[in-house]
Amino acid sequence: MSKKLVDNIHLMSNPELIGLAKNRWLPADVQLAIAEHPYRRAHEYLCENDGLDRKTRDYLWSDACNRGYSLKTLLLTYGHYTQDPSKYEELYEKHPGAWSRSPWRMSRALLGGTQYWQSPKAENLGCPPRLLNRIYDEQFKPKLKGLGTSRYSSYYGISTYDVERLAMHPNADITLAIKLSTCGVDNVQKLAFKKIVELS
Repeated sequence: MSKKLVDNIHLMSNPELIGLAKNRWLPADVQLAIAEHPYRRAHEYLCENDGLDRKTRDYLWSDACNRGYSLKTLLLTYGHYTQDPSKYEELYEKHPGAWSRSPWRMSRALLGGTQYWQSPKAENLGCPPRLLNRIYDEQFKPKLKGLGTSRYSSYYGISTYDVERLAMHPNADITLAIKLSTCGVDNVQKLAFKKIVELS
């Protein structure tokens, strides 16, 4: 049956492709055929699929499928590379402008959520401590002064909630907790002191 599906992927309508991409028990060869099809929404549903095959996952990450960052952030968000911290670093290094264009995507992938959306699984938080420190130093610290007291940001930019997520991240180390404990934002400082106590 999977050969028949693979042979007919190019004939399928968009809803048919999406229906298959959502199926956790879809054979690996059919997943790969969908990933090789140009329909982008089907790729996004594959990234969200718990049953995603490693070969398909790696193809979706590759520049052959998508040179941008949106599929890469989805793959990280849904925990497909939790055991490979180098992918988090690769995303951050290769797409430095993504923080200004799509801060919600980067926050979801690297910090596990935004003020409007949380990671579906707690174990999807694989961002390494070294990168969490870089995110604070390079993305958040320069913007803290103009942050104000609101937990919510505009469509673009960070909010105190994003910095709170950083302080609550399970991979935050003592160095980051100390930095956050002196950041000047009350809620974040309280969370950072809790993290220091937890790590001491």
